[in-house]
Amino acid sequence: MSDVESDPIVAVAQVPSVLGDPDANIESMAHWLRQSADRGAQLTVFPECALSGYMMDSRSQVEAAAIEVSAERLAVLIDTASSTGTFAVVGLLERDADKVYNTAVLIGPGGIVGGYRKQHLPRLGADAFVDPGDGVAPRVYDVGVLRVGIMICFDLRFPESARELALGGADVIAMPTNWPMTAQFLADHMTRVRAVENLVFLAVADRCDRESDTAFLGRSQVIAPTGEVLVDVGDVEGIAVASLDLTQSRTKTLTFDDPPFSLPVFEGRRPELYSALTRPI
Repeated sequence: MSDVESDPIVAVAQVPSVLGDPDANIESMAHWLRQSADRGAQLTVFPECALSGYMMDSRSQVEAAAIEVSAERLAVLIDTASSTGTFAVVGLLERDADKVYNTAVLIGPGGIVGGYRKQHLPRLGADAFVDPGDGVAPRVYDVGVLRVGIMICFDLRFPESARELALGGADVIAMPTNWPMTAQFLADHMTRVRAVENLVFLAVADRCDRESDTAFLGRSQVIAPTGEVLVDVGDVEGIAVASLDLTQSRTKTLTFDDPPFSLPVFEGRRPELYSALTRPI
């Protein structure tokens, strides 16, 4: 049983974007956020670059689709979050002076809560032309009873990224992504590994449409700290929800009866022995 009054509900939105049209995408994501709220979700995770599209082939195209993260620019989404009393993690291309970042913004009833700029960049789509995040802003935020950490797509391949969020107290890691069809192994295995090794929920939102010549995998999912797949959307467009038993993400020592033993998953860490992790390869 959970130690909170009621288990929070998280949604993943497997929905398409219009390449290079932030205004149309903002209206579309507001529509989907209302749909998600109608299904009881307190938090909805949207795909990577949901407000801009992703499969771009030049810096100029990226800059043309980038927007500033401001209450005025995101007013439609903020108003929707306010009227529904919900939160959303939304991917976009963020313009900040002469920089452009692949960013996931956390929006709530009171406005912009925070955001995360993608730190690990593949040589694919918009990521081939954006600037890397500097890691200055917080990555874990309070969303009602939930503690939500944020990472984006390629970050999944770096165990340190998810571990940092877990050590920061995240109950759930929200992960917008644009998985191409070659990401089947990630959807089948790596999401479960990250959830189990960090004892957190993982909420992944992908697309299942096509953009330019690229087909997206879909497979948006919610994984429990046990590795149980609570939701796997497959290749169907729409919203899927899961309720989270927070005792699973807040119990960092696992106990077993047959034979009786325990695993202090976090207390057993030996960071003083991990100095090799800081050495360049």
